[in-house]
Amino acid sequence: MTDDRRGLDHLMEQNETELGFLSAYGGVDDGASSDGEALLAALKRFLTAGGVKCNENKAGVQFPFGTAKATENGCLFKASGDHLPLVLSDLHGSGFLRPELADDRSEVSVTLTMWTAEQRRFVERLVEHHVAV
Repeated sequence: MTDDRRGLDHLMEQNETELGFLSAYGGVDDGASSDGEALLAALKRFLTAGGVKCNENKAGVQFPFGTAKATENGCLFKASGDHLPLVLSDLHGSGFLRPELADDRSEVSVTLTMWTAEQRRFVERLVEHHVAV
């Protein structure tokens, strides 16, 4: 009799979008290094598709409300503005490393280690806020 059971890791890999809620239970090592260049490229495409003008240079990408650059751990994303629509708990999910949010919510800094729906929603909220202001 063959054992056709598959491990949780394999199941999560196959069904990443359907099982994203499992990250709330831990087991994700966000300290691991990620492909910062690929994350930066995905972020730039996402911003551009959202109508945000991006300028790319050796240091990374600049946009009207912030900057992003590839690092050895992922993509360092920084944004600023008046009353950013964020709370610190928005930055404690899977794929967010070393989050910092100013007390007056005027600046945010976080290293993105994954590019999932959670990171896209985070960036989208900031884009919408920037457009509304």
